Amino acid sequence: MANTLSLLLLLIALTGSALSQAPQIGCRIDQISPENRSLRIDCLVTALSARKITLRFKDEFAGIDRLSERIDSLKGADARGAELKPEIRGDGLYGFDVAAPVRISYQMRLARAYNSAQHALVSSLGPEAAVLMMADLLPEFCAEESRCNFPTRVKISPPEGWKIATTETRREEFYDLEDLSRAIFLVSRFRERAVKIGEMNLRSAIAGTWNFNDDDVFKLVEAIAREQAELIQSREAGDFLVTLAPYPQPITGLGSSAVTIGHTVVLMLNQSNDAARTLAHYGRHLAHEMFHFYLPNAFQIRENFDWFWEGFTRYIALITLTRLHLVAFQEYLDLIAAEYESYGLNPLKTEVSLLDASPKKFSGAANYNLVYRKGMLVAALYDLELRWRSKGKSSLSVVMRSLYSNYARGNQPIGNREVIDELRRQGDFTRLVRDDIEGVQEIELAKRIKAYGLGIEQSAATRTLRITIPAKSSDRLRDLIAQLTNGGS
Repeated sequence: MANTLSLLLLLIALTGSALSQAPQIGCRIDQISPENRSLRIDCLVTALSARKITLRFKDEFAGIDRLSERIDSLKGADARGAELKPEIRGDGLYGFDVAAPVRISYQMRLARAYNSAQHALVSSLGPEAAVLMMADLLPEFCAEESRCNFPTRVKISPPEGWKIATTETRREEFYDLEDLSRAIFLVSRFRERAVKIGEMNLRSAIAGTWNFNDDDVFKLVEAIAREQAELIQSREAGDFLVTLAPYPQPITGLGSSAVTIGHTVVLMLNQSNDAARTLAHYGRHLAHEMFHFYLPNAFQIRENFDWFWEGFTRYIALITLTRLHLVAFQEYLDLIAAEYESYGLNPLKTEVSLLDASPKKFSGAANYNLVYRKGMLVAALYDLELRWRSKGKSSLSVVMRSLYSNYARGNQPIGNREVIDELRRQGDFTRLVRDDIEGVQEIELAKRIKAYGLGIEQSAATRTLRITIPAKSSDRLRDLIAQLTNGGS
């Protein structure tokens, strides 16, 4: 009787009095323990007519597998409070041979260690912050094989003194989740600031203690947001969130891990003793992640073209910081040279094209580096050549604006063909597309930049490559430098 009563009380609390208008799934997340790195989840499933309910937990994401192994003590109860034992099917699938309403509860253990670059990709819980991603914490509740996505309400009870930042809609104590894959919550003692940029309501939340000022971060987030909104001629509206948090467990050296899902940036940072160096590293990664608000997140993606939305976005991040005068032109050139060095060491550089590497990004380090490093290098070569040919009247930014206007705002699906067609539309880039994107022709950087009056040399001290500017630059080269540093095109 007690179990039945508690289930009914939970039903009332989670769904409200008007059952016909209530979500079919209601979940409560509590007992969030930074010390044990665990939390408890209790869900009530109502209004599903099927006799058998299947739970489908995410088991793999972005190259991270066995995510369902974090689940502990999963059990169920029917409307009378009788315990139900799940049918364990493996790979994150559980079945309950019962009709709704049914209560499901389990512990989620988040102490697993990942590669340092992977930590921001899945839910985490550390001493100073929790990043809760509903896509890997909550299962899909399937009434039938083809019906697995239902509206969900969530209540989160943070540890004492902690609060919640999210872009999800809150109604009283509950968050109404339309799409679990985009629902992210930062739970921490964070500091925050909000700013309005056009119709974007942008909130920044900082968790942890850093050797730079919060104000440095707030100003940087706003500056990047304004610059990129202007660059893309943004018409985005609604709530956006940028978070900064320490890693949930210690790592060594300066590093960061990040992901942008929907309107939320999750960025974890491990600082060095040099505050300026740490902030510069953070800014480069942040500018990359924030452009994902547009590409690919504002688009209807038809197929994988990571070479563009990662590699070219990496370059747009560099352009953003250069236009903000946070990166000097020589540093801009040095970073391009570093991408070329990395590309030159890649064993797949003459075997796998950017198009072919993209769907296999997480299959190995060589494919991953081609997508990001060669992708950025090709973006730089395309941008420089387009600016040079057009005498500053066009640039990669123009391409981005056109794609955004025609496909994101035009609500049209996009893939490799549409992107490549737009790159070609700016002029005769047949060879660049054929050799650098579709093919595996080795890039000869010195030869490609010679036409602009730039050179390349190797440092005797560090053995690193450097792109050099001649002591006496031509008027066209000076114009090119001015375009890149003063926001032209």
